[in-house]
Amino acid sequence: MTTKANSVTSKGKTVKKAVQVALDLLDRELDDVEIEIIENDSKGILGLGSKLAVVRVTVKEIIAQSGNASADSPSEAEISKMVRMMDLSGGNSISSILNKEKVINVTTSDLSGKVWVADGQIFCKDALDKYPLLSPGPGIKLYKNDELIETTVIVREEDVLRMDLEDETREPQWELTISDDKMKAVLKVIPGVHIYKRLKEKGPETYIQLEVEEKKIPIMIETDAVMGTLRAAGITYGINYSELALACTTDDGGSFIIATGKIPTRGENGFFQPAQEVEIKKGIKERPDGSIDYREIRQFPSVDRGQVLGTIQPPTKGIPGTNVTNEPVLPPDVYPLHVQEGKGVVLVEDGYKVVATEPGHPDILVRGKTAKISVISKLLIGTDVTIQVGNVRYIGAVEIVGSVQDGMLVEAQGSVLVHENVNMATVTAGSSVIVNNNIISSAITAGSSSLLFAEIHLMLGDLIRQMTQMVAAMQQLSTVSAFKVSSFSRTGLGPLIKILCDGKFKTFSSLAISFINQIKNGQEILDEEWIQFSERLYKGFIMTQTSDFRSIEEVIQVVKKGEELYAVTQEHKEESGCFIKAGFAHYSQLSSSGDISIIGQGVYNSKLHAGGFVEIAGYVRGGEIFAAKGVKVGEVGTKGGTTTKITVPQGQSIRIKTAMEDTVIQIGPIVHKFTVQMSNIHARLDEYGQLVLS
Repeated sequence: MTTKANSVTSKGKTVKKAVQVALDLLDRELDDVEIEIIENDSKGILGLGSKLAVVRVTVKEIIAQSGNASADSPSEAEISKMVRMMDLSGGNSISSILNKEKVINVTTSDLSGKVWVADGQIFCKDALDKYPLLSPGPGIKLYKNDELIETTVIVREEDVLRMDLEDETREPQWELTISDDKMKAVLKVIPGVHIYKRLKEKGPETYIQLEVEEKKIPIMIETDAVMGTLRAAGITYGINYSELALACTTDDGGSFIIATGKIPTRGENGFFQPAQEVEIKKGIKERPDGSIDYREIRQFPSVDRGQVLGTIQPPTKGIPGTNVTNEPVLPPDVYPLHVQEGKGVVLVEDGYKVVATEPGHPDILVRGKTAKISVISKLLIGTDVTIQVGNVRYIGAVEIVGSVQDGMLVEAQGSVLVHENVNMATVTAGSSVIVNNNIISSAITAGSSSLLFAEIHLMLGDLIRQMTQMVAAMQQLSTVSAFKVSSFSRTGLGPLIKILCDGKFKTFSSLAISFINQIKNGQEILDEEWIQFSERLYKGFIMTQTSDFRSIEEVIQVVKKGEELYAVTQEHKEESGCFIKAGFAHYSQLSSSGDISIIGQGVYNSKLHAGGFVEIAGYVRGGEIFAAKGVKVGEVGTKGGTTTKITVPQGQSIRIKTAMEDTVIQIGPIVHKFTVQMSNIHARLDEYGQLVLS
């Protein structure tokens, strides 16, 4: 059989060295062979990935056909065939040749009647009893003795076989694009490739079908060409050389961001900086013992008169950036905040600070470059006050569209309006309380501060009277030679005060302690001078063993301070315009520094205390009523005999349409109990202090 040629594929650092290796293996001269360069040597891109040269060296046909082989021993041509079946591309070491021989491991007798493919060549061995068969595979043009073969054919050693296997080259394609804002340069790459085709190795068989195998070698993009395009496009800033190298050597292709600009730092427009939290916050409050108070889940921020709501901050300019063409990129313009004064606020210090002129909830409405800042005196709650809403504490007024439900608290320094009911809850207002429907098993307080001042007013008046009498007693005792008043500067007035309290002023100590406790309970409302005054009382009059008083003059100073504070309580008492108005009260406590008005069915087994007038259109069944300025009710008492008591101070009157038996009224010190039902009663004291019923 005659084959196309004897050839060797070899590698080297250069094409010249690779060819020399092949010549040494073939034992041929340069004129005896044909050379095919499969892959040129390469030094790599940016110093990365250098590659060896690959060549295929084939002995010219006229030389390959010379010589004859003996039948008994392998001829020189057969030995040459075995050499050609070796893959010498990795070198010609003894170990590699031996390993290849072990893979082939055939003898002349093994090859008889068979065909095989080695090193891209087709070989066969004739035999008398069988014929080697060969067929072209898909995509292979096989020629036998220059005749195109499309089916299975018998091959012999003398046949000349050849294939048309054309290598392919797909040049790489790339395109550079710049984003519209010139902040990115993108290299889109479709990789190139050399596709080298050769016959797939086939071991000796009676029949084989030819197959083609491909070797793909990527074609790298020249970085110099890309860099030239970048320079031509004016791209000089933010080039990512690592990404550029990756794009030029990629096997998969894709888009690569090879340059990125520096984004400008945005400035900040002018804005309102609150001095405190202004949004209604939800959260869970922990009690001092570590347990959770689930009713304290919402906080309603509020401010008082004169409080700084916040400041108007000026705009801050941004920092310019740079695009990929090294041009500056300006940040967006910034603008000052224009503030409109809403209700309850005023701008001071050249519009830098916002100050509340009214108590209430701060309302900040920002739209674009304009902010309207107000203080809303009323807090509107559009649902029931439940555990989901949480307790309500607010400086201004509160309006509740629904009801106040079990266990909840509403506390406002302004007025409170409840459109529905108050059920087993507590409502405390600095001003008035209106409950349109019913008050059930609840505590309602209107004018909490006024009530506190009213109670303080009564106690402080009595304290001042007794302290004034104490001072007079001390001054009288100082004239008695048995008392050495000068010694009080060392020991203090404690022993003398104790003598007076144990004698003529037995009620003073208990009254002073009650007053001190009242100040402590109201310390969130009262000014610091009240706290200091109560501490002075405690250290001077209660702690007699270590009394602070060293002279009668010090006691006189305390009395004068008490008189000043007493005048303050009188002002609060006169200014009180608070009231409670409801439809019905059941098993509840109502306390008002002003009037109490029940306009529905009436009151059942409740306690009412008013600093003003009490008027009940319906009935009063059980409980107690006190009104500082008089009482007017429809029907009082029960047929079952449950006691109902109504009390007013001396000088005031009680009007009752119908009084059941066991109803008790008290005007000043005079108490009267009805033993029979009476109607249209006007009870008062005459000029002699006697009770008049008419």
